[in-house]
Formats: sequence, structure tokens, C-alpha cells
Amino acid sequence: MTQSPNIVLFSVHKDAMAAAVRAFAEDWPAARTSNILEDGLFEWVRATGGVVPEMYDAFQTLTRYAVGRGADGILYSCSAFGECIDACIAEFDIPMLKPNDAMIEKALDQGSRIAVVATVAATIPTIAVEIEDMAAQRGQEIELVPYVVGGAFDALAGGDAALHDRLVAEAAGEIKNCDVITLAQFTLSRAVPSVAAVTDIPVFNSPGAAVAKMREMLGA
Repeated sequence: MTQSPNIVLFSVHKDAMAAAVRAFAEDWPAARTSNILEDGLFEWVRATGGVVPEMYDAFQTLTRYAVGRGADGILYSCSAFGECIDACIAEFDIPMLKPNDAMIEKALDQGSRIAVVATVAATIPTIAVEIEDMAAQRGQEIELVPYVVGGAFDALAGGDAALHDRLVAEAAGEIKNCDVITLAQFTLSRAVPSVAAVTDIPVFNSPGAAVAKMREMLGA
């Protein structure tokens, strides 16, 4: 594999896309990245509260386009669409990575009582299944402690990133008796410094872990 592979970043929100782009720029600048952004999917899943069958078609269509354009790998940054991404992984024969898989591996290595922080409620059921499935494959018993931070995502979408980070940090500061805190959306990666400042619990986020995992998958 070339040291400058073509990685397509598949996002449904501009801030998640920005987090993915930033992670590659910092951790794997030699990779060539391009973006697919379909923010209508984000509004759709917020309205429905979860994945509906028609969303699978959208993911298949856009993934087929990326593969046809010569992608060496695809990183999805949209945590609420795990089932749609699984269907694409089964359909197409190139390396593809779900948003949180690499972070979940690190979290399970850290311990079994896992706090899951999200700012979009639809993310929690999806990542819970992903964590439980990976834990079951390891034969590891776990306990998930979910936190949905109200108002934070709307603050970020409205341009108030400082309020977003403060709300997330306040929620994280209330987390006790957990082995690890996972930030379950790419958009949350910007809040890592604020969260780390209020807790001694290890804090993991998806973008950095995902870049390292994609690099490993491509042997680059």
C-alpha cells in the first residue's frame, strides 16, 4: 500500500467532518483525504430518533460512489448509523472503519465500566450495541453508563463552541466510578481538553484512534 492512500471521509455533519480532517492532518498528514458530506441524513436521524430502512439506500449509494472514485479506505464519522455502515462493510471489498470501533477497542482494554457521553440521543443505542458486541467477542463482561448532554449539540451547531465544551465538561465532571469515559461522536473530540481538566478518569475520543486504526488496516 502506498504511503499516501486515498481515504474518503464520510460525514453527515460539518463539525464531524472537520474533526476527521483535523485528526488526519495531525496524525497522518501523508494520507490524501477527500470528503463526502450529506447533512440531510443527520437531520433525518434526529427527526426519526434512529435508523430507518430508507437510510440504508443512501449509505449504499454514497459508498458505491466513493469506491468507484478509487478510495483505498473509507472512514465513517457518523456514529448514529452503525447498521447502515455494517451493511456497506459487508457489500464492498475495501477497508472501511466505523466511527467508534478503534476507540471501543481502547476502552475495553482500559476496563469494564464504561461511561458513554453523547450530545445526540440517537447515538447511544448504536454505540451501546457496538460496545456490547465487541465485549462479547472478547468474553468480557461490561457495564455501560450513558450520558446525553442536553443543549450541547445545538450550541455547537449555533456557533457557540465554548458553550458546547463547557456543557460536555460539566456532564463529564459528574461521572464517577467508571474505568473510562468515551466521547461517542466525532464532534465531541474538540471537548477533550475541557473534559480531561475536570476528571481523573481516562478519556478516549474517536477521531485519533480511528486514524491510527485505518493506518494499521492499510499497512501504511
